[in-house]
Amino acid sequence: MTRFVPNFSTQQLLPPWVSLGARNWVFVVKVPPECLQTYVDTHFNCAAPDLAPYYYEPFDYPYAILRVTKHDNFSSSHGGVPGTQTLRKIDVNLAYPVNRWRVSPGNIRYDKKMVWIEPMAFDNNSYTMFSSREIWGNEVEMARIELDEDSHPNHIHVDVATQGLKTFSPKSVSHLIGVLHAELDPGAAVNLGALMERHRGLANFGGLMFASIGLKGGNDFKHNSELNTLKQFRDVFNMQVAVYRAIIASRTDHANVQDMKFYDGSDVQLDFMWSDSMAEALQQLVFGIGVTPPKNSPTGHPGGAHAIDGQKVDWDLTRWQKPVVVAASFTSDIRYDVTGTLHTYGG
Repeated sequence: MTRFVPNFSTQQLLPPWVSLGARNWVFVVKVPPECLQTYVDTHFNCAAPDLAPYYYEPFDYPYAILRVTKHDNFSSSHGGVPGTQTLRKIDVNLAYPVNRWRVSPGNIRYDKKMVWIEPMAFDNNSYTMFSSREIWGNEVEMARIELDEDSHPNHIHVDVATQGLKTFSPKSVSHLIGVLHAELDPGAAVNLGALMERHRGLANFGGLMFASIGLKGGNDFKHNSELNTLKQFRDVFNMQVAVYRAIIASRTDHANVQDMKFYDGSDVQLDFMWSDSMAEALQQLVFGIGVTPPKNSPTGHPGGAHAIDGQKVDWDLTRWQKPVVVAASFTSDIRYDVTGTLHTYGG
């Protein structure tokens, strides 16, 4: 194997990463089953050029989670002690669990294991965005993210914006456009039992979700938290072919979980902003293939325009609301680490 030549300005953010006292918000949403199936089929189950010795299968209950994580003490522990070179950042991602089966040479499936996949992610720190793309292969997009917490500790307002185009045309100019708006304003105490009865499979999904963060508050970082990503690099002579393609396994482990609180989904307003830049991702990952916002959908950021980091954001877009089933918030220490390369295609 050819020795890797560092091609970026710093080695500070090589994994494992450690985030101490991170604030986490989780919003559970329903996703059309075809979105889940299409993603695993096109990213993990297809031949490229050979088939991986794994088969990925979505669960019967079509749920995903939108995660918002605020890191105030984030650092690398690669070759040293965590906490010596820290930074602050916010990341937002969409993730859901799937079953990963091993497949024998005779095409027999065995050894089922639950893992997570993360088809959509945003990061407001270029260091971690580029490191995540290069090392994990995550499809992370650089974004402007603002998270406001007022005097009520459970009330939050999240806005995400990226460089993009409202419409594709010869005169269109890339600029900062709104992508996502979320606001949690807790009301009465949530009735988890009633929610579980009303939504099929929610209890099982909740079990999978909280098994991944160690709800009991342990500090051993041993939970069902494996994430699988598809890492690939395009061939410059044929953009439909990858010169390198592999499935990478990593872990996102939570410890010292504290201040766990649950909220009714009706207390959350979650809006995705429709643009030509985001249309493909929203259709394939969130709302359904070929689906477009209703004609009577509102436009603009709720309550008017809203800047992020003092920069003007174009919110003059159709706002497409996504109902939230249930939400949760908690504080934890998080460790991100690479497990290994599961399969390299064409090897």
